[in-house]
Amino acid sequence: MAEATRQNLVVLLCDQLQRNAISPYGGPVPTPTFDRLGEEGVVFDRYYCATPLCIPTRPSMMNGRWPHAHGATSFGRGYEQIERGSELLIDRLHDDGYLVAYDGIWHIRRPEEDDRTGQYAHFRRGRFPYQEQGEALEAMGLDADAQRADVHTTTDEGVEPAQISVPVPATWTGPLEAHPDMQRARRIAEFILDAPEDRPLAVWCSLGAPHPPLLVPEPYMSMFEAGEVEPPPGFGRDLSGTPRGVREAPGALGTAGWEWDRWAPAIAAYYGYVAFADHCHGVVMAALEEGGRLDDTIVVASGDHGEMLGAHGIYQKMVVYERSINIPLIIRVPGIEPGRRGHLTSQTDLAPTILDLLYMEPLRRAQGESMAPILRDPKAHWREHTFSEYNGWRSGGFKMRAVIGRRYKYIYHHEDDDQLFDLRNDPDELNDLADDPGAESVLRGLRPVLADWMHETGDFIRPEWPELD
Repeated sequence: MAEATRQNLVVLLCDQLQRNAISPYGGPVPTPTFDRLGEEGVVFDRYYCATPLCIPTRPSMMNGRWPHAHGATSFGRGYEQIERGSELLIDRLHDDGYLVAYDGIWHIRRPEEDDRTGQYAHFRRGRFPYQEQGEALEAMGLDADAQRADVHTTTDEGVEPAQISVPVPATWTGPLEAHPDMQRARRIAEFILDAPEDRPLAVWCSLGAPHPPLLVPEPYMSMFEAGEVEPPPGFGRDLSGTPRGVREAPGALGTAGWEWDRWAPAIAAYYGYVAFADHCHGVVMAALEEGGRLDDTIVVASGDHGEMLGAHGIYQKMVVYERSINIPLIIRVPGIEPGRRGHLTSQTDLAPTILDLLYMEPLRRAQGESMAPILRDPKAHWREHTFSEYNGWRSGGFKMRAVIGRRYKYIYHHEDDDQLFDLRNDPDELNDLADDPGAESVLRGLRPVLADWMHETGDFIRPEWPELD
């Protein structure tokens, strides 16, 4: 391998960020930090999360492995912990002499003997401000529990009662500087400015925003008017004809029956929360410039998964529609020309890419590929498909697998009807082609691709397809 450049690494993460919301992807929210990174870096248009759920997908960013391979598949005891001995990107950088800092939402459950967070120069695990949201709702004359809805969820053991967060916005009334996400950004900024100049840095600023609760500070809470928000694609559609994993997704059940007068202020608040998150990340970028490190730093801006935000009448994620799994990714690498990439890429590719860009050996068991070749050359050879999976919300549940090609997306619902969408002509996935006789050849082409991937990556389910006439 070439000799290491010892460039710094800064990773800016949001939680539950919808790519359609932010301005580099044509969204309505002004995001100057993301915009600048997009102008100076490479914007990926078809980057997919490993799974639309935080606890399984965040390890995939760190170890380059699919959830069904690394072991964390959903919430719940026995479902959240990754495999013993799993090698993480953050550990590799620490061992290579990087001064490592991580602040914010973590969501990686490791066996106790593998936990190395105490070795990092700075580590602070974050939480979501549900208690503060409840207090704010009570001050508005609402019940503190208005931020949650009673639902039922299908687990591996059967149907159980549960609660899911719903988008009931409230204003953060404390100082902007006291908001948990601003505190995370300021701590990372201080770490950058206080770090010795002779050590390379690897830092993560992992915000909670815009994940619920929608506790948004001013002036961001008032940035968007509910009356100016447009309904998202598929809003108000009848889900009764969709596979059970869609019509009984927690975010569909939690907001069932909501009319537009409830959704519009929630979407407006979400947009404001996105703008606030961008502002927080701007604090980190300002510290890089002030400390004279920006020209020697690789900056990665992304999220863990997407957000339906009312599209198809669904809140949150936990389905494999585009707004849930096609997420933002911008990588700014000194010396690499800015641009856009339409290549089919995955969160499992992120850790291999970062190590390649830093001229370090790859992770031993990573299943993703380095995107460095297509970063350097947009015409470089790349694969024809990428994938995403879902294994249920709590203690397992509905199983879905998706293969995404240049034009079509095929979704395998284990023990239910499949779905097929023409993303070129139907990017909002409003017309399911799975039962269209004219689509049989597409199904015949994509099913073996998905089956091969499931077999090669050690999936614990096996596809069971009906015969095509």
